[in-house]
Amino acid sequence: MLVLLSAFWGAVPLTADAQSVAFPGAEGHGKMAQGGRGGRIIPVTSLEDAGPGTLRECIEATGSRNCVFRVSGVIRLKSSLIIGEENHSVSILGQTAPGGGILLTIDQKNEELRHTPLVAKQTHDVIVRHLRIRPRLPNSIKNVHAAVIENSKRVYFDHTSMSWATDENVSTYSNTTDITIANSIFAEGLNKHSKCTLLGADPRVPQNITFWRNACISNNDRNPDNNHYGRSCIEIINNVFFNARSEWGEVFSQYPGGTPISYVANYFKAGPSTVEKTYAIKWQNVESAGEPQIYESGNILWAPPPKSLQLLSPGTAQFVVPRPPCPLAVDTVIAAGEAYDQVRSQSGAFPRDELDIRWIKEMGQQGEHGTGRMVIEPGEIPSIQEAGAYVDEDGDGMADSVEATFGGVVGSNDAWQPASAGGGSRFDQFMEWLSQERVAGRYPN
Repeated sequence: MLVLLSAFWGAVPLTADAQSVAFPGAEGHGKMAQGGRGGRIIPVTSLEDAGPGTLRECIEATGSRNCVFRVSGVIRLKSSLIIGEENHSVSILGQTAPGGGILLTIDQKNEELRHTPLVAKQTHDVIVRHLRIRPRLPNSIKNVHAAVIENSKRVYFDHTSMSWATDENVSTYSNTTDITIANSIFAEGLNKHSKCTLLGADPRVPQNITFWRNACISNNDRNPDNNHYGRSCIEIINNVFFNARSEWGEVFSQYPGGTPISYVANYFKAGPSTVEKTYAIKWQNVESAGEPQIYESGNILWAPPPKSLQLLSPGTAQFVVPRPPCPLAVDTVIAAGEAYDQVRSQSGAFPRDELDIRWIKEMGQQGEHGTGRMVIEPGEIPSIQEAGAYVDEDGDGMADSVEATFGGVVGSNDAWQPASAGGGSRFDQFMEWLSQERVAGRYPN
């Protein structure tokens, strides 16, 4: 165990201000999301849609709280889980789930038309980690996302896996700001409206959004789509965009001031579904209210012959600026090739299910042909391994077997006490360690 813990300390240096960020290693515009810090530790013990011990019960509670899973498996929802105005300050910590983790789905229509499994609406301070979200509704049902962040602030999605939406797999809507979406996989949006992500939809104020170290795989377009007010800070950093069909990064400027956006060290890779000629960054001159400011640096493009993937569409170069419109909120920017390998090995919810394993394999190695396809209907959800949760007799959310390493005392509910070293709380340090353990294929006894 000492070897594993030393690997944690080496991977994420903790500083004196680690407690103020979402979790050790959090970056981007959403890094100050507080989630459930300092609040209750609520165990999720049931896979039912609603009732005692369910995720819905934890989400619909009030006050700062942390949803920790004591079960693994599929939660088949009857309607959306909504983190609303009264339900702010929550962390959903999927890395705590034993076995194969947690998957959310909706596979039946409901009268309220609430078909998006996870919604953060008019809320703030939300952290979601290591969660799979896969709606399974036919493509004839419109406006089905995997997750939506609407008119909310300080939200951080990390290590999530989303697929099979009939609209965007993940979307931000209205005056959403101070957002990070990171280390995630967004795959196989359903045609005819197959989209990876829409990061700017009907805002009325400037926004701050980071899209970092994600994989958009086999989505028709909106890889991503951006449309923002001037003075926004929008950054697309170290992502992999694979097998888009017709459009990659789309930049609209339908709001005063024009969209300011930075594309830094991303890897755009054409696949079997990609049309013969495409552009990685395209200004969409539709009802423009201002000129965009587009910064690009260190992006890599690859297409199998005879297909052509070019960086800028005709008419876009005139809006390229020599420096980012605002300072980048990500400190650890790496080269696009390194990002490609890191995304392949570390993105998505862990442990990966058969679907994520397949999609990552379809990407292929850098500079080599990939596979993959566009789909019109959802696939089957693979079985999820069941297992026992780690022992936590004092109910502080931390595994008793390693609690002492972070300064904790077994038998004492001391999650929010200062850690013995490195700054931050014992709970924060344990949860980041556990996230890294899950990526490495381990889980505490």
